[in-house]
Amino acid sequence: MGKNPVGFLILISLATINSMRIHYWTCSSFADWLRGTKKPFCLGWDDWDDWHKKAKSAHPVRYYLAEDFLRTLQNIVYFPSDCVRRLRFWIYNRFVSKTHYLKTGLKPGCYHELDERIIHGLFNELNDFVEIELASLQASGDKKYNFRRGRCPAAGLDHLEWASSLVYGKDMGVNKKDPLFGTPTPQAEASRTIRQLYDWWKERPNRIEPYSIEDPKKSLQMEEKYYKEDDRMLAKLIKVRRSLWT
Repeated sequence: MGKNPVGFLILISLATINSMRIHYWTCSSFADWLRGTKKPFCLGWDDWDDWHKKAKSAHPVRYYLAEDFLRTLQNIVYFPSDCVRRLRFWIYNRFVSKTHYLKTGLKPGCYHELDERIIHGLFNELNDFVEIELASLQASGDKKYNFRRGRCPAAGLDHLEWASSLVYGKDMGVNKKDPLFGTPTPQAEASRTIRQLYDWWKERPNRIEPYSIEDPKKSLQMEEKYYKEDDRMLAKLIKVRRSLWT
């Protein structure tokens, strides 16, 4: 980093100037008109690749103007504000939200085994993902939600409910003759799993403590049952991890 750390941070911000942008000119109604093909509201990763290939094949020049040219032009116009915003987000992520490490939520001052730190670290972050990140998306422009310290479970659950209802339709470029029409999108399926994992984690503290059972055999059986249940839920969380982004 040398003798100029501020300059280094600015270089980082310039290298990713459009990574935190919310509005994209390529997603505007003008871009749809210019491209000659309407951009879907949302699609899966593979579906987006197919859509881009079809749109480019249908109108190569118009696709270039709507996608590449507009994106480059927006980067030029937004260059100063993007630099400032990126630096501001870097400072926030580094010193406030600290997204570079997992927060377990475990009681400080006590020793916790690694297996306990793993499950609490992952599911505590999932809890924050729902109650903070998804909640913020849901509440954007809506004042009906009551946030406390940046957290609102109701808003996060409402977002999952909305996302779970998404199906392939005309707004995604799928017509009624397509076999996918009316079926749940990958986002909907992932959101249902996320809701299931979130609810399970909330109920987990209410499980009966195995060592409270007088019969040693039954106590060990219950403990083993809990271990297997935790393993299943951790495996589900790992499988859905690529959908945990905002």
